[in-house]
This record gives sequence, C-alpha cells and structure tokens, in this order.
Amino acid sequence: MNTTLTIPAAPHTGPAADARAPIDGAIVENLVRDLLVALGEDPSRPGLADTPARVTRFLTEFLGHEAGTTDTTFEYHAEGEGCVAVGGIRTASLCEHHLLPFTVEAVVAYTPADRVLGLSKLVRIAHQHAHKLQLQERLGAEIAEDVARLTGSKQVAVWMVGDHSCMVARGVRAHGTRTATEYLLKPLADDPAAVERLRRVAALAGGVR
Repeated sequence: MNTTLTIPAAPHTGPAADARAPIDGAIVENLVRDLLVALGEDPSRPGLADTPARVTRFLTEFLGHEAGTTDTTFEYHAEGEGCVAVGGIRTASLCEHHLLPFTVEAVVAYTPADRVLGLSKLVRIAHQHAHKLQLQERLGAEIAEDVARLTGSKQVAVWMVGDHSCMVARGVRAHGTRTATEYLLKPLADDPAAVERLRRVAALAGGVR
C-alpha cells in the first residue's frame, strides 16, 4: 500500500469539548468540611484538618485537566484500504452516579478518509473526555465522535474495559469484575465487514480479541 503523509493541517476549530462553569474552590472546601461533620467526624482533628483543602485541590486538578492539543491531523492518501488503531490507552474518570473513580483501558480504531490524527492525539482525546463526571458507555461514544469529527472518517470504533469502584466498594461489592463496552459509529455499525477489519487491527494493538 502506497501511503503519503504531508505537513500537519491547520488547527481544527470545532466546538469545545465541554462548557463547564469554573470550580468554586471555596464552596467545595466548605462543603467537604460540612460533609465530614455530617459523617460524625471532627474536621479539625489530625488527619482531617487538611482534608477539605486536599479534596478541593484534587477535584480542581482532575476536572480542570488540560489534555493539550487534540486536533493535529495529516493528509493521508493510499491506494489500498488501511486502518489505524491505538491500544493500551489507560485513563481515569469519576462515575457521575456515585462520584467514585473508575479506570479504563481503551483501544481506538478507525479507517482513515483523507486525514489521519497524530497518534498521541487519540490518547489526549481519551483523557479530555475522561476528566469529568462520566459514564464508561458515554466516554467511548464521545471519543469516537471526536475522532470522526477531526478526521472525517465514518468508520470509528472504541472498545473499553473498565474497573469501577462503585461496584467494588458498595452495593454488590463485586471484587474482580470488569466492564467491557463497545461503541461503533453509526455508519460503521451497519457494515459488518468493516467492523471485522477494525477488530483485527484493534487486536494487533492489544485491544479486542
């Protein structure tokens, strides 16, 4: 297959990934202190005195994480049909139902149209969408839709395996369970042969089998 990669395209000017209001650290810190009191704790005792400030710093850093440039693309021309997959993408998020952390390992695969993303941008896109209150199912969808928007590809798939604190530390307390999700962009979902091609290259990248 003959392939040509040229200089990066101009930055994409698509919509911002999120439009969240800024975090009010003072309110968050007071709320954490009030939560400790409501839990029967003394927020002034050793070990807890700095906890409200620490939790506030964590939330501010995590939810305000800047993933960096995600829209670097390159022109792509090929005589054959190619696929791109990046596996082993590990990131962490916060379950929006319980505010408990979950971690995922993802593989992102797509069939290029006339542009390809810089490989590191697939990782940055995953981090960008993970650093907020999230669901694993939606996280995969948002990553796939961003890759499609940036590359023009209609064949994008995201596979994820996640570990969820909300299943381990509460409720069913199902230690050792893992959650697998698949998201196929709609045009791709209607093309079983294309799905299989992406599955094969995703397996090479250490993803789905």
